[in-house]
Amino acid sequence: MKKLLLLLLVLPLFLSCETKTIEVNSQVGEGLRGSQTKLYAGSMDYAKTTLDVLQAYADGDFDFIMEKMADTVSFFPDKGGELISLVNPFNDFLSSMQEPYDSISRNPYNVTSVSSGLEDSYTIISVPFTEVRYAKDGSVERDRVFERFIFNSDGKITRVNKWSSELD
Repeated sequence: MKKLLLLLLVLPLFLSCETKTIEVNSQVGEGLRGSQTKLYAGSMDYAKTTLDVLQAYADGDFDFIMEKMADTVSFFPDKGGELISLVNPFNDFLSSMQEPYDSISRNPYNVTSVSSGLEDSYTIISVPFTEVRYAKDGSVERDRVFERFIFNSDGKITRVNKWSSELD
């Protein structure tokens, strides 16, 4: 009887314990230019948007891309080496880049998101992928590509940097 009474007294203590989960955003990197900002894990929503934009480009869905872009976007192309400032909408610019091709296939390896963690700050999304372009003349171009998308605090893409190399 004593054991049963003890069990009835102790059981509510165990049932009333509540586990609290606390998320800690630990530092995942550091900006090395300028103010040496600490970098933390960023929004995976922006990472998803980036993957959607990559696929939209391959599909020729430039209207979707324009929805995700800021009023002015800086683009650093892989070839040519000069920063280009684009005013939204810039569908014609994207269309001219795709003009020589029948189709484009993009296959991302992974996607990462980092942010300074400060209010009104930016988020950097990095994504490496392979790109296969099927030209209208029948030739095929294969590249390894690494792109970085910079999102402003409003969730719009303000900059795209692109690096590529030929894939054998």
